[in-house]
Amino acid sequence: SHEGSQHGFMNGSVKMLCSNRLYVLLLTVPVAVASSSLGWSTGMTFLLSCIAILPLAGLLGDATEQVALHTNETLSGLLNATFGNATELIVSVFAIRRGLLNVVQT
Repeated sequence: SHEGSQHGFMNGSVKMLCSNRLYVLLLTVPVAVASSSLGWSTGMTFLLSCIAILPLAGLLGDATEQVALHTNETLSGLLNATFGNATELIVSVFAIRRGLLNVVQT
């Protein structure tokens, strides 16, 4: 049933999030997003964003590994190669949007 699969998904998600102490830093994600609206300095927003991206990168890696378990070796390698650089890609996009091309080039 749909409820059973949803319950399994929730249990699996909670189990995965509790499996890595790094994931406690996910609490900094909404704080980083709200920090600018709260009038905090750009330095504080940057620091919170740097902290927040660590568990997000780990979570993306774990999720990619889980998907790879259900695919073939070629697709698994492609997923790992693609999403393995997602953090750098996200930072690059935001840097380019802010006109910080020199940050992206280094």
